[in-house]
Amino acid sequence: MVNIPNRSGLTKSPKSTKKLQDLRGAMAEYGIDAWIIPSSDAHNSEYVAPHWEGRAWISGFTGSAGTLIVTKDKAALWTDGRYFIQASEQLTGSEITLMKDGQPEVPSMFDWLTEAVSDQGCIGFDGATLSLSQVRNLEKKLAAKSVTLKFDQDLLNDIWTNRPALPAEPVFIHQDAHAGKTLTEKVTEVREILKERKATELLITTLDDIAWLFNLRGSDIDCNPVFLAYALISPDSITLFTNKERIEADALSAMAKAGVELAAYDEILDRLSTLTDNTHLMINPATTGYQLASTIPASINLIEDRLPTTDLKAIKNSTEIERMKDCHRRDGAAMVRFIRWLESNIPTGQLNEVNIDEQLLQFRSESEYFRGVSFPSIVGYAGHGAICHYRADEESAYSIQNKGLLLIDSGAQYPDGTTDITRTFACGEMTDEEKRDYTLVMKSHIALATARFKEGTRGIQLDAITRQPLWSEGIDFNHGTGHGVGYFLNVHEGPQSISPRWFDVALKPGMLVTNEPGIYRDSKHGVRLENIMLIAEDIENEFGKFFKLVPMTLAPFDTRPLLKDLMTDAEIQWLNSYHATVREALSPLLDGHDLDWLKEATEKL
Repeated sequence: MVNIPNRSGLTKSPKSTKKLQDLRGAMAEYGIDAWIIPSSDAHNSEYVAPHWEGRAWISGFTGSAGTLIVTKDKAALWTDGRYFIQASEQLTGSEITLMKDGQPEVPSMFDWLTEAVSDQGCIGFDGATLSLSQVRNLEKKLAAKSVTLKFDQDLLNDIWTNRPALPAEPVFIHQDAHAGKTLTEKVTEVREILKERKATELLITTLDDIAWLFNLRGSDIDCNPVFLAYALISPDSITLFTNKERIEADALSAMAKAGVELAAYDEILDRLSTLTDNTHLMINPATTGYQLASTIPASINLIEDRLPTTDLKAIKNSTEIERMKDCHRRDGAAMVRFIRWLESNIPTGQLNEVNIDEQLLQFRSESEYFRGVSFPSIVGYAGHGAICHYRADEESAYSIQNKGLLLIDSGAQYPDGTTDITRTFACGEMTDEEKRDYTLVMKSHIALATARFKEGTRGIQLDAITRQPLWSEGIDFNHGTGHGVGYFLNVHEGPQSISPRWFDVALKPGMLVTNEPGIYRDSKHGVRLENIMLIAEDIENEFGKFFKLVPMTLAPFDTRPLLKDLMTDAEIQWLNSYHATVREALSPLLDGHDLDWLKEATEKL
């Protein structure tokens, strides 16, 4: 999946003038010249609970990435290329200017803000939602001006009268048999790293890190099995800051056996403020909220780095890998049943983007292990497929015709894994352009799937390899090639990434990455083909260690749009081999017409 889509379809944004006026009134009352509303919550989460969806509430733009800045007479929203089409449509009718982040002649947020606020001015934001790193960057931009930062108040509380409360859903145990390591074993690994880094305390604010470390899961955020919490780890103590009353009994028992102290969620501020002078506290400034960081005494020695839990979580252990294979077989079997149903029903003319989504959910939910979707499905027919994060509703949904392409990006949560798969389907007659685009995306997918790369390789290097079949035709796509994936956790997981952006993270065996190149032609069609892949050891010789990618996702690709003349023998061989693997893995889980369909769908080209 490229990213979590918006919660509703691409309907026009409601007029946001009244909300902006109310916000400006609150700004004037507190002497604030500009107010920043990011997408994140107090934990720097990519996807947030409704309580923190203030940017969507005030602007009408519902994508998961974007920042709104409001001044006395201007309003501008920054988002990246994944959301340009969606944001343009949803901001229509408002006074908010769309800033296409990263495009030529488009100023960065903080450059624009520096120009918009005069000397002696005041910039405000909810200090819980901007990270320490972000505020430091803002302060650098403002160094030449005498500008005050106000961060101790959230003005949305003054104007959002029916603002949703903070979530407090039940917290349940993630069994050791699924996790592969106990809480105690994980904490021991963390403490060894803290000792190496000469740290006496570790502050964890990211929710998936906390869920992973404590072998707990929750549902405070849609599609992401996490819960609101903070954690402090020292050589002789473990403290989890969350609402104790919502933790289920067996999870409470496990915490007690591991020596975990439980404290209220908001007690983290007091605990940090009372740390002693000899504390060496490790934090990640990119994920620690500025308000939280501001409570840490100046005398504390900060060790700033990516958290050890993030790196440990990214490399799946042997139990997780074996369990994931079961998970992907079950999910693949559900996909086969769904695809056969889809192909059988397209000719009826009764399908649209919404009822297709509903039927896909039905097939997945028939598994006793199903724990919900890992993100709202993207079902985009024809021009809607060109909108990377399109989310159909009854008003916007297209009916499926017996022609063109249908893109479906979906995933599920299971106790033994998180899935994320994109397939693009032929609905009937196709144009030459549609066939060519589909084939080029397949060639790009295979380019990454077959890559052998040396130990120490960064994702940006593999990104270029993947894009080469498209670049050779003067084509590109406006999102990353791949992201990490959690284990019954967030569908987007770091620190690894395959992207044009530089991430100084070596790709290592045990990491998961998606392989999802695409081509998007505005108002015409979109093509994306995605598998989750496991990084594994390959060969070692006098030149070093080399790694490979092993597909975890198991489901046939539609071969009907392929132009075989554009494919090499090696590419066809890879696809035939992958389909043989899919057939062997899924056949025991299928019977009757479903099994017959699988055999036909995976025949050699």
